[in-house]
Amino acid sequence: MVNLIYVCLFNSIVPISIVGAHRFYDTITNFLGTIGYWSSIYITMVMIEHLYFRKNDVSLYDVTAWNVPQRLPSGIAAVAAGVLSFAVVIPFMSHVWFTGPVARTTGDIGFWVAFVVSGLLYFPFRWIEIRWRGFS
Repeated sequence: MVNLIYVCLFNSIVPISIVGAHRFYDTITNFLGTIGYWSSIYITMVMIEHLYFRKNDVSLYDVTAWNVPQRLPSGIAAVAAGVLSFAVVIPFMSHVWFTGPVARTTGDIGFWVAFVVSGLLYFPFRWIEIRWRGFS
C-alpha cells in the first residue's frame, strides 16, 4: 500500500516538475500565492485555539501528549474548518490560472476572506469537538 502511494506521488510530481522547470519563477509564484490562503486559515485557527480555548495560558498545553494519539485533539474541527474555508475562498482568488467571479471586481481578497471565514467556522467546530471528545 505504501509503495502504491509513493508511485502515485512520483507519477504526479514528475510531470508537474518538468513543466515547472521551464517556467520556474511563474510556477513558484503561483504556488506560493496558493499557500498564502492556507497560511491565513492556519494562523486563524492557531490564534483562536491559543487565545480563546487555551485562555492564552501555555500551561494548558499537555506537552507529554504529543506522541499519544488518544490524548490529542481529533483535528476534525480544524480539517472541516480548513476545507470549508478554502471552498469559500475560491470565488475571491485571483491567480494567473484562475480568477474567481468576485475577484474580477474586487481583486484578490482571498487571504482576508480565508482569515475571517476560518475563524467563523473553527470556533463553533472546535467548541462542538470539545463537547464531544472532551478538552485535550
